[in-house]
Amino acid sequence: RGKKSGDWNVKVQRDSDAIQASFPYLLVSIGSGVSIIRVDAPGVYQRVSGSSIGGGTFFGLARLLTGCSSYEEALALAEKGDATKCDMMVGDIYGRNYGKIGLSSDIVASSFGKLMSEKDPQSTSRPEDLVRSLLLMTTNNIGQVALLNAQKEKCARIYFIGNFLRSNEISCRRLSYAIDYWSDGVMEALFLEHEGYFGALGAFMLSAHVVDDEEDGP
Repeated sequence: RGKKSGDWNVKVQRDSDAIQASFPYLLVSIGSGVSIIRVDAPGVYQRVSGSSIGGGTFFGLARLLTGCSSYEEALALAEKGDATKCDMMVGDIYGRNYGKIGLSSDIVASSFGKLMSEKDPQSTSRPEDLVRSLLLMTTNNIGQVALLNAQKEKCARIYFIGNFLRSNEISCRRLSYAIDYWSDGVMEALFLEHEGYFGALGAFMLSAHVVDDEEDGP
């Protein structure tokens, strides 16, 4: 594991024993916005932070920029896009890696930064590239906020859930890479199979008193 190994891109299924051993961890729920919860044990948790920049931000701006009508359409556009057509990279500024401060040439220096020098950016930018850049900008921000909170709360594992991640492999890959890279392999991004439904499932369990029944015992 670690940013030099490339293991951040490998999917590994965890058993229940491994999950039990992961406390404390951060739970990052990405919907319209972002909520960040520290979980210390079953039923023991606290909301520690959040962000207004989430899935609603991405889709709202994607509609404004491209006129797309659904979240699925926005993701389909992003799959075809090239963010480097819009984003200014470290290599665009320095012409190579900036080794003195540990930045490789393919790190984003400024999201949408290349467009500030375009005479007519609306006519020269493809919708696919705009949405890809927007998706990565939103995801990078979420990853940075999650990482800083994990450092503050001393949690090595970060579970990402929420409807923003449903069928969104671009963001899952970027979150995995970002958490591994910026923590130098110390922290880990983790995902769940049915990530879009855990908020609804938790609400159902609470309303049905399933959690209370389990805590009280037979």
